[in-house]
Amino acid sequence: MANTFRLTVVAPDRTVFDEPAASWVAPSAAGYLGVWSGHEPSLIALKPGVIEVTDADDQIHHVAVGGGFAEIRPDAVVVLAQDAKLAAEVDVADEERRVEEARKALRGEESIFTQPEARHELDRAMGRIRASKKK
Repeated sequence: MANTFRLTVVAPDRTVFDEPAASWVAPSAAGYLGVWSGHEPSLIALKPGVIEVTDADDQIHHVAVGGGFAEIRPDAVVVLAQDAKLAAEVDVADEERRVEEARKALRGEESIFTQPEARHELDRAMGRIRASKKK
């Protein structure tokens, strides 16, 4: 495992992913960012979306994140996510309901979300739906 690094994705309630990885692609505030072993140390802001991980056995995993931060070191990446779910954990019907609620708020209709919350919620739910389709 010479060309791997430790990838840990932590949500407020649990550790979602903690395994050796060969590569990682994540939705940063500046666009998608790819990381391999030996990457220059960095701290990046993440936006809602899908993290794609290629593990040490060349298997691909998808993790939906609702934003957060990632600390990148040559031998490890630690993601502190606002929320995170593995693709297999996503309840698509629930996320589709959240998308509709967010859209109602953005149209100015009565919703469980305020307009400022709606944009983030829409991005987060759409990221989870995209992740679930990749499982």
